[in-house]
Amino acid sequence: MRNVRGEQLLRTLHGVLPLGRHYQWLLGALNSDQGLLVIPFESFRFVIPATWRKLATNFLLTGPNLMPEFRLLKPIIQNLRTGCLVDVGANMGLYTMFMRSNSTLPIVAYEPQPFLCDLARRSVALNHFADIEVRNVGCGAERGELPFHNNPNGSVAVGIDASSVAACPLSVPMDWEAQAHRLYCSDTITKIPITTLDEDLADKPSIALLKIDCEGFEYQILQGAQQLLKRHRPLLFVEVHPEQIVQFGHSTRELLKLISPDYELEFWYFQIGRHASRFRRSLEKFRRPKARRCATVEEMLAASTSVPGPAQIYFIGRSKGTS
Repeated sequence: MRNVRGEQLLRTLHGVLPLGRHYQWLLGALNSDQGLLVIPFESFRFVIPATWRKLATNFLLTGPNLMPEFRLLKPIIQNLRTGCLVDVGANMGLYTMFMRSNSTLPIVAYEPQPFLCDLARRSVALNHFADIEVRNVGCGAERGELPFHNNPNGSVAVGIDASSVAACPLSVPMDWEAQAHRLYCSDTITKIPITTLDEDLADKPSIALLKIDCEGFEYQILQGAQQLLKRHRPLLFVEVHPEQIVQFGHSTRELLKLISPDYELEFWYFQIGRHASRFRRSLEKFRRPKARRCATVEEMLAASTSVPGPAQIYFIGRSKGTS
């Protein structure tokens, strides 16, 4: 585990010519492909395999602009005074650490892919963050097992029988470097355990926030959290993936129908490089992505089906009857 060499040089070059991840060749020339690189990100640091050059370069040089939704989430987190923060779909732990850097409330994070879960735990330890539990399990509508894409983005696989694939190992294997390379360069399918939030968080006296980013599996996760929502009325921060939701047999409208009886919803989206023209996409590299709020459900649904559509769509849910 080591700090990135050439960080200032890379940032200077990117300031003159903002090519982001295309500077990966220089990052590779200045840093070994072995072990973990420590990347500064806002007020914390996180670790990433050195062999994941493109991702590491992108995070180093583009920084918070890669996660523009943090600007929506920050004031929400900072205003919460009691309860637990829940991060479903923690991946490498960026959301989890962002939560901790803006709140002292306890955090429970879920990441079913063992390698990504291990990275999240390492980053938590690196920052000496306390009162964070990263659970190596997925969330859904019921307990069981599901096929899972074994790659850096991690998502439930569609149309594959879980019984036909091998289970993820319970811990990261000894050939850690080989595992990091395979995870980045190929997309295998493994089997992961699934729990429900209703069961897994039944012992929590108070839940303040539920964040979900699970590549189209949002409906199933919220199905498995109905008791939790009625008991705790947490704030909701959910990334919506309209195309992927359909692959799992539901729709964005169904997802909203599941939540809207008890929640007031507001909708936001980011375009982020979805412009049709290459010139417009180049100009966007110089700008911080802007959040756009949809006035109505219909406006959000229309935006989600436009071409080119938004890169990221979020809804924020506040329990009816609360401020």
